[in-house]
Amino acid sequence: MVTYERDTLVSAAFQVAGPSLSSALMPRLRQETLSLLRSRERLPAHLVGEVFASGDRELLEALAGARAGAERQAEMLRLAELADPGLARTLYTEPLSGTWRQHLRRTVLSAAAAHPADPGWRAPGGLVDFLLSATASYDLLPALEAPFPEVVRHVLEKIGTSLDVSQQLRACRAALTHGGVAEVAALAELPAVHPAVVEVVRRVEVAQDPAAVLEAAVEAASVGEEAAAEPEAVEAAPAGDELVRRLRELTYGMANPSLDAVDWELLLAEEKREPFSGRALLLLASRPDCPDELVLAMYRRSSDPLPATSPLPWRLLTETDWKDGYHHDRLARLLRRGIREGAFPVDRVLAEVRPASRVLASLPYGTEPLGPAVAALLEPLGGGFAAWRALYSLLPRFTGSSTELVAAAVEQQAKHRGKTWPRPLKAEYPVKRPDGLRGVFLQLFLQATEEVQTALAPHLDRRGVQHLLVFHQPSSALRDQLVNLHGTSVLACAASDWELPADKIEELLAHDEPEINTNLYVYTALTDEQRRGVLAGRRFGAAPEADGTPDAEPLPITDELIEHIRLSGRRHWLLPICDSGDPRLARLLLGKIKLHTLAGQLRLLVRVWERHGAEEVRGLLEETEFPERRSRKHPLPKATHEIVRSALEAADGPAVLRAELDRSRGPAGRVAFLRAQGATRDLVTPALERLAEEAGPGLPWAELAREHERDPLPDALLVVLAEADDCPEGLRTAGGVAALRLEHHAHPHKSTGPRPDPLDLVRHHPLPPPPHRRNDWLDKAVGLGTLTPLDVLYEARPAGDAAAYLAYRHNRARQDGPDPAGLAASRKVLELATTHLGEDPEAWALALRLLPDFTGTFPELLSTAAAIVS
Repeated sequence: MVTYERDTLVSAAFQVAGPSLSSALMPRLRQETLSLLRSRERLPAHLVGEVFASGDRELLEALAGARAGAERQAEMLRLAELADPGLARTLYTEPLSGTWRQHLRRTVLSAAAAHPADPGWRAPGGLVDFLLSATASYDLLPALEAPFPEVVRHVLEKIGTSLDVSQQLRACRAALTHGGVAEVAALAELPAVHPAVVEVVRRVEVAQDPAAVLEAAVEAASVGEEAAAEPEAVEAAPAGDELVRRLRELTYGMANPSLDAVDWELLLAEEKREPFSGRALLLLASRPDCPDELVLAMYRRSSDPLPATSPLPWRLLTETDWKDGYHHDRLARLLRRGIREGAFPVDRVLAEVRPASRVLASLPYGTEPLGPAVAALLEPLGGGFAAWRALYSLLPRFTGSSTELVAAAVEQQAKHRGKTWPRPLKAEYPVKRPDGLRGVFLQLFLQATEEVQTALAPHLDRRGVQHLLVFHQPSSALRDQLVNLHGTSVLACAASDWELPADKIEELLAHDEPEINTNLYVYTALTDEQRRGVLAGRRFGAAPEADGTPDAEPLPITDELIEHIRLSGRRHWLLPICDSGDPRLARLLLGKIKLHTLAGQLRLLVRVWERHGAEEVRGLLEETEFPERRSRKHPLPKATHEIVRSALEAADGPAVLRAELDRSRGPAGRVAFLRAQGATRDLVTPALERLAEEAGPGLPWAELAREHERDPLPDALLVVLAEADDCPEGLRTAGGVAALRLEHHAHPHKSTGPRPDPLDLVRHHPLPPPPHRRNDWLDKAVGLGTLTPLDVLYEARPAGDAAAYLAYRHNRARQDGPDPAGLAASRKVLELATTHLGEDPEAWALALRLLPDFTGTFPELLSTAAAIVS
């Protein structure tokens, strides 16, 4: 039995024994009592009283040395009030948990003030020794008013600079009270003492009533503190030279001075005399009335973005060399805000800011003021491809403004007549968002009128068409034109992005083009249902009229898609093959992954039979080699072979096979599969995943409950099922009981055989050893209602574990509220102890000593102890 359990039981024993036996038990259980006092266990009030009344030094020291939390606060404060120098060092230095530790330290020193001359305080290794060697503020702050002048002086020397005037004055008061005027005068010589405090000390030295002078100063300082804490007592904003000084000293991590009436002329002159730091300029630039010179200085000197409240001088755009790619994001931020707020007129940006490539790449396209201005910029280009080609060629190296770029393109268009797209590129898979030259050109293309777009569309290369379709929203007319120019297959370019929205995927599927479907399958995030539809050749477009015409032929699967699937190991790519009916894909599936359920295996074969006939199914059964499969053993199990061969011999084979498929993926088939996989939790979890993948989501809860009533399901399966949100309450309870069986070391973990409930396990086997302070196994069993605290008391063994659990439950009731079942067990414990042990302290002590190693139940322990003593 671990120490903390023994301490719990000793505490419970003293509680049950009551005040009448405590004094007799303490000497008989001395070591156990010492261990209990040093622990964090709650102590019975009468035991604490006996310890203090005894005056036993060893017991008091054990209590003082407990590294306890708030549960021992009352006992620790009571020890501090004893003003015992031998206990004080321990109480002051032990690393107790909780914010009340500093209160305890102040109580120790306050009690010491009643007997400051006791030599024990200054004994070697005592409290004063510790304080004079301490340097940490946390250790020294409670000693600010210690009744030891040398300690007060040490505190001011070490942490005086962090103390305010009021705190320093209180330290002076303590020095005066316990050391006289000479000690106070000595404090005034310390460098850390505030000038205002020195002035008070000088008055104290010449006063007829030094204590009255000092007390008045302490009271005045306290009133000042209270006034400073009021919301109205706001520090006046610095101005003039004081503001300059504060700005010069400002560093990262310091609080910003408040800015009220700012003398901008003074600050401009100071900036010319000696430039301010980037942090100071950032603060000044946040003022809407900040002069342009200071805003520009901040922008040049700091990498931080401009504050949202700063002015936006035009020179920000013209003074920076935007050719440097490092500044690209800064230009975009400036233009977004400046154009939105109207500080930067768009036509002026286009006419004056350079280079054009950076400006055009940074414009906030889609912003209302931008459209008309850019349309006007592009108007001179017209719809002729030569002028646009000239612009595309000039853009990378052009150093002038956007307006100058367009003028140059118009001027040079003659050189580009009759030429095709420069350096054309094919579509890429998966596609990447266009940047650089292509990104800028496409943005300008989309700002042009629809007539211009229609005129330019035939000249775009395939990569440009792909970028338009994937990353932009071309008009319906432009989209139709692109399809007319390149055929419907051009839309396959759009099926090339993993982030393609679901609505665009549905729109592309509706075209029922095999090439489009191939790219959608390989390069976009199709749903499982859509993947099954693609491989089954489903037509996603509008359904034909219900005129009795036969269904259209399934769409063919491209060789490219089959090759991609052959090279893939992704299970979610391969499982949709079960619905395809394609023998080529079926061989790929069987060679690359395992179908775990009969439902998945039969669905694959039924679809092949429906689309390609019985001979293809027979060929799959007789096949000996599958792609990438090394084993010569057929991937379908023998039972599946027998079912399918019987169907092949039947008159209506497909109907027979469909009936078997319906049974296998119905409730009974699902339950049978789960029961077969329920031996261990490691098998159940993946089995549930495979069942959902191959037979469809959802569990037949009603069938599972009926099957469990007929023949209990395996424990591991019940445990996993109970974790599901929609598990019925009956199965959830059964899962809890099953978990208790699996967690019990004595239960044979088999899927068949006896299924003892927790009470049977408790009656016939020792309790599982608790890994923590509480016995989780018992807690769960009692929580499920399969055990009661009285069952634990009478049936559980060993007695020590049962008693520790009951004591834990009794203590928990103090925090969580009434516990009728636990209270009944506690009463029965008292009744049994009184009956067997009576008022004999020897019997009580013997029972407690026997408890750690006794293997029987708690009542058996009591009767054994009584028999031995008698």
